Amino acid sequence: MATTMTPLQPGTEAAAQAAAFAIFGNDIPPVDPDDYGGSWRTALHVIAEEWVGEGRFERHAARTAAALNGLLNAQKLFGEGSPEARAAGTALKPLIDKCRIYGITTDDLRRHGA
Repeated sequence: MATTMTPLQPGTEAAAQAAAFAIFGNDIPPVDPDDYGGSWRTALHVIAEEWVGEGRFERHAARTAAALNGLLNAQKLFGEGSPEARAAGTALKPLIDKCRIYGITTDDLRRHGA
C-alpha cells in the first residue's frame, strides 16, 4: 500500500519543528520550556539566541575561517584542481552553508583570520 506524504503547511508546529532541525541539525541547545511556551515557532528564536549566547556563532565563524585558510593553503601547495584542494573544498561547503543560515558574513570570517 503506497502512502502519500502531505507537504508541511507554513506556520504550523510541524513546519517549525522541521525548520528547527533543518537549520540547526543536531546542534539544538537545551531550551527551557518556560522560554518558548511549548511552541516550536517560538522556539526557533530562543534556539538562535541560545546559539549566539553560548558562543557557538563565534566558534563556527572561527572554525570556518580556519577551514577556508586550509583550502587556500591546499591550493597553494597542491594546485587548485588537486584532490587535496577538492577535499578541502568539500569539507568547507557545509561550514559555508551554516554560515549562510546563521548570517555569518565575510567580515565576520575576516575578523577570525580568514
